[in-house]
Amino acid sequence: MKDFAVDRVKDLFDDIRRDKKTLVKILFIVLILLIAAVLRISEAGKPSEGIETDEATGVETESTADAELTSSEIYVDIGGQVSKPGVYQVSEGTRVYQLIELAGGLTENADTDSINQASFVEDGEKIIIPKKVSDASLSDEAVSSSSEETVVSKGTVSGGLVNINIASKDELKTLNGIGDVTADKIIEYRKSNRFKKKEDIKSVKGIGDGIYEKIKDNITC
Repeated sequence: MKDFAVDRVKDLFDDIRRDKKTLVKILFIVLILLIAAVLRISEAGKPSEGIETDEATGVETESTADAELTSSEIYVDIGGQVSKPGVYQVSEGTRVYQLIELAGGLTENADTDSINQASFVEDGEKIIIPKKVSDASLSDEAVSSSSEETVVSKGTVSGGLVNINIASKDELKTLNGIGDVTADKIIEYRKSNRFKKKEDIKSVKGIGDGIYEKIKDNITC
């Protein structure tokens, strides 16, 4: 069987040698196939067409740089008892005390007990450093604001009304539903927030509509 196959191959090559046209055709076909294979290999080795992205080239675009700059810089407005009130550009993670330093520091009348200088500032935030308010000045304001009321004691006016802006802790505790804890919260709140109307007392944590209804007829501001 093997000898037969060898003989067939020999016969085929003998026929090709005798027929030169057939040999030329075969060689031409082989050449075309080789060229096609080379072209395929060449195309496969080329990078894909199109514009390379910035991420692929490792080049940071200007817009990316701007975005990072914007995200790391914020603007904060500070006013009140500082030497240089205004809007300041600071980095994210800046604390209140650092912003105060940029604003020239605190004035001698600044009330630092009502602010947390260790807290972080936020973009677009408005920070007001309050002024120290003495009980004496509050009392004077209470007298001048109402000519019809006569101050009986520090925080109690004629008619037994309790002035929530200047009343002492003991005077606040005379109100129905106000105990030691709530009285302390009222005093702490008014250090930086003056009660402009008696309904404002509901801004104090722990005083809701229920307690307000009990004391509204016994308070003034």
